[in-house]
Amino acid sequence: MPGNRWILSDTGPDDDRLQHPLLFDTKTNRLVLLGHFHSPPEYTRVWRCDTTPRFSPDGKKVIFDSPHGGNGRQMYLVDVSAITGGA
Repeated sequence: MPGNRWILSDTGPDDDRLQHPLLFDTKTNRLVLLGHFHSPPEYTRVWRCDTTPRFSPDGKKVIFDSPHGGNGRQMYLVDVSAITGGA
């Protein structure tokens, strides 16, 4: 999705506690980071918050979980249609 060309994934927190939802284009082997989101230190082990990105049904947006805003776990929506060509 979209078009069976793009793979959506994420990383766990790096040494700076940043998580990175990402898109991978299987046609061109291009990796696109969708952002860098801080995971506060209290979100570890059983309380960790993986971003777990997923496409909207139309393939134009990605939604992911993150506690980076300081308001606990929240859902964020990113328009990726300019990257993926609109699905």
